Amino acid sequence: MYIGVDGCSAGWVAVQFDEDGYEGTDLYEDIQELWTVHGHAAEQILIDVPIGLRENSNAKRPCDDAARKKLSPNRHSSVFPVPVRAAVHEGSYEDAKKTQEKRTDGSLGVQSWGIADKIAELDSFLCETEPDAVGTIREAHPEVCFWALNDESATEYSKTGKPAAAFWERIGILEAIDEAIIDDVRDASLNLDAKVGNDDVIDAFALALIASPKTGPPRTLPDEWPDNDTGDPTDKLPMEMVYAYP
Repeated sequence: MYIGVDGCSAGWVAVQFDEDGYEGTDLYEDIQELWTVHGHAAEQILIDVPIGLRENSNAKRPCDDAARKKLSPNRHSSVFPVPVRAAVHEGSYEDAKKTQEKRTDGSLGVQSWGIADKIAELDSFLCETEPDAVGTIREAHPEVCFWALNDESATEYSKTGKPAAAFWERIGILEAIDEAIIDDVRDASLNLDAKVGNDDVIDAFALALIASPKTGPPRTLPDEWPDNDTGDPTDKLPMEMVYAYP
């Protein structure tokens, strides 16, 4: 099983593919539930959440830096700065900001805090609850996936600026890989909780396709750890983003 996962307000959207194609889409309340259902059979689970975190530095993660360069100038802003590990586990934005400022020479933006609960949940799961899931659950970024599937060209339309155009642009990119994708996305959308947005569904489909045999072998950003990285490396979880070409 090959699974693409995107976080949403209702939990985690998981799109599943097997060797033959689309298998189904489900909504899970937490990562533990998703792993309990799919962990035994999953070849790869790609998830749109930062995994490898800094401990005491706000230096850019090399994978984020590489992703922004690939996505410039259109979609680089979709790669948010990632807080240090201790900050994402704080209970409020104010406390997280203080922790970020105490441990680094920078601060914490509201956008980054907006995904901190998902980062913290996955971090605790991989570091404490199920460390054997590391390597099966890997980080990916939907816009990097679309870039790779679209002949190394970033998407033109923003999901927030022109959501309808953005949706159909991304459908077209995925449809070039799997012509059944429009019917599969429609089926998934009609059968999911109403709190799940179109962008959550389409992002999870992109990650599932990248994880599946319908695309080429997995690659990672960065290709190599940069010699000029000034941040503290983490020895807990890998800092990488997975993508693949058609």
